[in-house]
Amino acid sequence: MLHFEESDKFTEREKVALQYTSAIVWNADLADDALWEKLYEHFTIPEIVELGFFVALTLGQQRWIKTLGIRHGEVLGDTTAGLKSTGEAVR
Repeated sequence: MLHFEESDKFTEREKVALQYTSAIVWNADLADDALWEKLYEHFTIPEIVELGFFVALTLGQQRWIKTLGIRHGEVLGDTTAGLKSTGEAVR
């Protein structure tokens, strides 16, 4: 994913979505006029809003989970739902 722009595994639309994601997550300065032009070329305004919302929501969820001290593969105590596929809590 670090070199998605040079990869032939992604469509141009997917690369633009990943550039937008990078701007939201890492550096807002990446959202220059050229990126907005590409976004409008590949996405409708509602799609751009939805993609940005999804990225922001996912990023926020991940930060919140980290803040709670939940590690990958763990579930919350006394539940069978969570991040661990086996349903057992790691204590």
